[in-house]
Amino acid sequence: MESVSAADYIRWVQTGPSALYSKIKHDAARTLATDENFSARVDEAMLSRVLNAFVWKSEEQNRTLAQSQFTYVQGMNVLAAPFLYTMHELDAFYALNTLLHRHCPTYVQPTLIGVHAGLNLLDICLKFLDYPLYQYLRGKGLKAELYAFPSVLTLSACTPPLQQVIHLWDFLFAYGVHLNILCIVAQLIEMRDTLMKSASPISHLRSLPLLNARSIVLRTLTLLKHLPKNLFDSLAQHTVDFMVELYISE
Repeated sequence: MESVSAADYIRWVQTGPSALYSKIKHDAARTLATDENFSARVDEAMLSRVLNAFVWKSEEQNRTLAQSQFTYVQGMNVLAAPFLYTMHELDAFYALNTLLHRHCPTYVQPTLIGVHAGLNLLDICLKFLDYPLYQYLRGKGLKAELYAFPSVLTLSACTPPLQQVIHLWDFLFAYGVHLNILCIVAQLIEMRDTLMKSASPISHLRSLPLLNARSIVLRTLTLLKHLPKNLFDSLAQHTVDFMVELYISE
């Protein structure tokens, strides 16, 4: 993690509401709203401060960045939630910054370029790893962008329970957050029988089953062994390479 400066964080907090503060407040109020443990530990004001400070910090950094432009985008409130649940506010702020700036910068650009690339890669991986399931879903008009957008956008943090998200993130932080795409494929394969028997599989995909981190990780590691090198390389690069759209196509 980058160096931690309480003085800088206080300065960004004291700068006051950013231009995106109303959106941040709106999103903060509904972040993991049904999770009582999260609500008991993390209040709306804490989440709003962290996200608003991120905007001010990013505006300072954007002046020196030629290729990327960081700001508050959709889903960032959910990405901040596990950090605030497990850390003090100052540490959570800098941990979030490290994740977004170093490990998935393409996910938090205004165009969400990395998220859209991840959705495309999800379709490609599913097609390679379980073609019958891929073909069945496509026959129903279902591409990943129609059912997996929240899971890709939030690194699966949108799927409860939060404690399992934390375990899954332990794996992603150890092996690389790009593997979240394979984690979602693993969840689809675990749902395979239900999906293949359903005349309307989207009804099962609107809300994925409760996370079981251990099961997902074990299946993901198995799937990883079958992935060709060029596809793995695309996965590894899509969270950090701003030219990602040029070399990923289904």
